[in-house]
Amino acid sequence: MLFTLIGIRQNELIRLLFQGKTWVYALYHAGLLTAITTGIAILLGASESLRLAFAAVAATGSLFATPAIARSVGLDVMKAMAMTIATTLLMPVVLYINLYLFQSQQVQLDLSGYLVRLIIYIFGPMIFAALCHRYIPAQRLQRTHSKIAQLTILLVPAFPLGLVSEFRALVDQSWQQGLIYFGYGVGVSLLFFLTGMVLYMRHSVSDGLLAGITSTNRNVLLTYTIAGTALGPDYLVLIGALQLPIYAMPIVVQWLDRKLQSDSNPLSPTTG
Repeated sequence: MLFTLIGIRQNELIRLLFQGKTWVYALYHAGLLTAITTGIAILLGASESLRLAFAAVAATGSLFATPAIARSVGLDVMKAMAMTIATTLLMPVVLYINLYLFQSQQVQLDLSGYLVRLIIYIFGPMIFAALCHRYIPAQRLQRTHSKIAQLTILLVPAFPLGLVSEFRALVDQSWQQGLIYFGYGVGVSLLFFLTGMVLYMRHSVSDGLLAGITSTNRNVLLTYTIAGTALGPDYLVLIGALQLPIYAMPIVVQWLDRKLQSDSNPLSPTTG
């Protein structure tokens, strides 16, 4: 977040955060996708624990690395940052509702831990980036950021490494069950991506792809840190199964972007 924020104009970011369309996206990201995902799970006869896991994933805000991923595939990093912050701020509300609806225990979220993480990962970097823009010459800052930006995307694949242990344990016990949960992960990722892309493609191809990748990237670890065991036994297995589809998404988006752009412009050199 810090490296990405240094490269953008925060006054423009704040303006986007005060626009209704950003929060409409956040409501789609958490609320509408919760309804669609859990509705399908109920129709297919999923267990109560699995429905709860789907509901928790659907409530989760976008990954903090989403703006860096958006930049790496040529999408609007400013919109991605605004959408990431909005979905993160809305997440506790939707998560509380989902836990209340889909599990029978008393609902209690670790909001103090959530606030600490907001300060560390969002508000702190925003303040630090603003100070950098205030006191470091623009040319030097831009030159330094251009070098750092090439490395930040390399850090992104390191994040899921600590989230796959429960899924790996399930695979060790039964590869058939592991394959089923991997199918759940792929299915949820495709559902999120295609829904976002279809709904926002009417604006532009770039908006559709940005909504799709932002919908798919989910900060599932943040959700676990504020809700813990209330998310049920299937949650950790499911988020482990989600990691490969999530981190393969930039490759899919790059291919899809070239495909859609070439289809819309048949005279493009990429079509041969």
